[in-house]
Amino acid sequence: MVTQLPLDGVPLVKSGPTGVTIRPVRDADVEALRQIERSAAQAFRLIEAFSWLAVGEVQSAEVHHALLAAGTNWVAVDDGDHPLGFLSAEISGRDLHICEISVDHLHQGFGIGRKLIAYAIDSATRQGLEAVTLTTFRTIPWNCPFYERLGFRMLEEEALSPRLRDLLDLEDAHGLRRDTRCAMRLDITTP
Repeated sequence: MVTQLPLDGVPLVKSGPTGVTIRPVRDADVEALRQIERSAAQAFRLIEAFSWLAVGEVQSAEVHHALLAAGTNWVAVDDGDHPLGFLSAEISGRDLHICEISVDHLHQGFGIGRKLIAYAIDSATRQGLEAVTLTTFRTIPWNCPFYERLGFRMLEEEALSPRLRDLLDLEDAHGLRRDTRCAMRLDITTP
């Protein structure tokens, strides 16, 4: 439960969903996931330089279906099996790369993103992979600093793999300026 103080000083109590679990995405979930990504992107409206992302493209249904078929597309659901957030990833070499993670704006701040990332790390560990990687914004609090708190480290330019360098270049070509982005890595330690 999170207590917030609005401008009038009267506390608001915001309670999160109950019984959140992570499961593989199903075909029937895909359109809801696209709506969740659009909802999550509304947070960018608050940052003038990135407000265009609130109306930008979301991950296509085809990509969701392909990652679902690969077994690397997971959804967080409430106790009624309603999607609240998702994490899409792909296996590239010895890494699990997070392509997208989104939590519906009404359900942000309750640890759903952390649960999704923990699930992805556990999945990568079970598969014997070496790391989990992602690209994100350097300075936005719910991006790079969030992942650092979860154990990811920002990779300097010289430490980038050719795949991550190419991915950052591709993002730059699609309007995500390279100087605002970074690649991050979490090494998996096997027991």
